[in-house]
Amino acid sequence: MHSALIEMIAAGQTDVGRVRSRNEDSFHLDPARGLAVICDGMGGHAGGDIASRTAVEVVAAVIASQDQADGGRTPSPAEEERAAADAASTVRSAVVAANRRINALNRQRGYAEGRGMGTTLVGLWRVPGTGRVVVFHAGDSRLYRLRGGELRLLTRDHSLYQLWLDNGRRGQAPHRNIIVRALGTGEQVEPDIAVHDLQPDDQYLLCSDGLTGIVPEGVIQRILTQQPPPDGEDACARLIDLANGAGGPDNITLILARFVLLPA
Repeated sequence: MHSALIEMIAAGQTDVGRVRSRNEDSFHLDPARGLAVICDGMGGHAGGDIASRTAVEVVAAVIASQDQADGGRTPSPAEEERAAADAASTVRSAVVAANRRINALNRQRGYAEGRGMGTTLVGLWRVPGTGRVVVFHAGDSRLYRLRGGELRLLTRDHSLYQLWLDNGRRGQAPHRNIIVRALGTGEQVEPDIAVHDLQPDDQYLLCSDGLTGIVPEGVIQRILTQQPPPDGEDACARLIDLANGAGGPDNITLILARFVLLPA
């Protein structure tokens, strides 16, 4: 996929749901940079909304700063591997900085380590000037790729339930919403980071568990592959309506990002 001719077309929406009184999700969308981030805050009165907002702001600022420093230069094919590695390093630095900021806020509020507010994170960033994307996450917010009509999960939940699945379902199943990795819950955080090649018309769905915990993947795929294809805003609204129609027990946030090949 020719790197200079790629454009990201994206839409994002968030909804408080039908049960919660506060929306603790946050998202950031920057199509010009090929950047999309969702954070699902936790902590309630301790400030889950502050944690999620802080995380998206810090991650977006660090990535924007590095993008500006690169000056929009397009790497040669021989330089793309290095560019991808540099982008992955920038993402890790951004997540570490966000974790540090949230931990500092927790300490200012008198919370010990592991207490107070925290947040999940899932994001996508096009490696500047290339036909590749960096996918990164911590927690149980997810990223899917729709390619050729097939919806594929590219992230793996950092949750006790996923660990239970990985260990052969031995013992009693834990609650699905207990996560084992997040920002703000400790001095260190290690996001999962992967680089993927883009193909024309790839579509990516980033979402909090307020969607995937309620709406089955098969239903999500059916919405996204309907003909004629719904535009991003309409698809987001329909998925939120489905989650709310099933009770809407949690905040619901999603971003739909499509990468298209522009005419030469």
